[in-house]
Amino acid sequence: MRRLASLVAFGLWLAGCAAPPQALLVPQPTACARLQWLGSTTLARDEPIDGAITGGISGLDYDAQRGDYVAISDDRSARGPARWMRLRMEPLDAGQRAGPSPWQAQVTEVHPLLDTEGHWLRPRHAAPATQPVPDPETIRLLPDGGLLWTDEGDPGRGFGTSLVRTDATGRQIARWFYAFKDKDGRPGLRSNFGFEGLAVTPDGQQAWLALEAPLRQDGPRASAATAGAPVRISLVSLDDGRLLRQIAYQPDAVPAASWALPQREVNGISEILPDGPDHLLVLERSYSPGHGFGARLYRIGLQAPDTLAMDSFIRNPPQMAAKQLIADLSTVQRGRLDNMEAMSWGPPLPDGTRVLVFASDDNFNPAQANQILVTAYRPSTPCAP
Repeated sequence: MRRLASLVAFGLWLAGCAAPPQALLVPQPTACARLQWLGSTTLARDEPIDGAITGGISGLDYDAQRGDYVAISDDRSARGPARWMRLRMEPLDAGQRAGPSPWQAQVTEVHPLLDTEGHWLRPRHAAPATQPVPDPETIRLLPDGGLLWTDEGDPGRGFGTSLVRTDATGRQIARWFYAFKDKDGRPGLRSNFGFEGLAVTPDGQQAWLALEAPLRQDGPRASAATAGAPVRISLVSLDDGRLLRQIAYQPDAVPAASWALPQREVNGISEILPDGPDHLLVLERSYSPGHGFGARLYRIGLQAPDTLAMDSFIRNPPQMAAKQLIADLSTVQRGRLDNMEAMSWGPPLPDGTRVLVFASDDNFNPAQANQILVTAYRPSTPCAP
């Protein structure tokens, strides 16, 4: 979300000159699971690795074969080639800690994202008319060692949001574009609100893709006054990119109202992750100038009715996927919460407890940070089966 960088800078100025901001509202639903803080740290800012700088972490996925993580930067080839990375995270013994956090994280490799010819993806001033300017948002590993990543889209130049399949080096094998047109053939995708969430099914044959915000034909975005329209989460084939099924998800309203820039309030889906074959974890990320970032984690069922054939939610409101609150991350993270965009399972604890890792996108903004938050995911009785 490149639009957030300037908004955050202005929002921090607002926070300094305004009355003390109201606290983000505490979610009311009963949590069906709890997150236990295990540790948090930050990645070094603008650290040059293999000729490119780190930062802008917008996607993260654990590689169980290598014991590290793949990540993707949302740099649009402006500070180096659009790229994916490898990160190593590990707990520290008490004697190794330089601060209070028991974890450390480090970028170990940086690799360019490549087109079908093996070339770097070009920035706006150099991109040909036949190629969108890259806007990477999330990344997942495939069972064959290849990668999947999403691009938020370049609607101003006629390109919808897309899903890209690559080999193990990051070289494109296939790319599928989605314009989500309305009944009159007009693209429904809002600029900068394309695919933000990506979850691969256990068999590696399909993937769920989540838009950040509603399509134009489905209704308004969330604000502090209203939750807005539902957002579409689509199941696609990884053989040919076909849309197979779709469900509707209702995000929350923006948790805190901005007194100065209410039109810049944002809340939407930031990432999704499988939680067994029948559920997804959904990370909602919010921002309000003068108040900062918020993030809430929900668990949803995939049994909701199929909305793929519905051309508009305004004329025919859908039945939404049931959602259960897991945690408000501001109550888990120690200190200020940044722009949480990435989420991945990690290696389990010795007792089998699953580990859930979050990472923030610093927008290459000195006022922000590349936060890493490591948690234990402990389901409790109220969670639906």
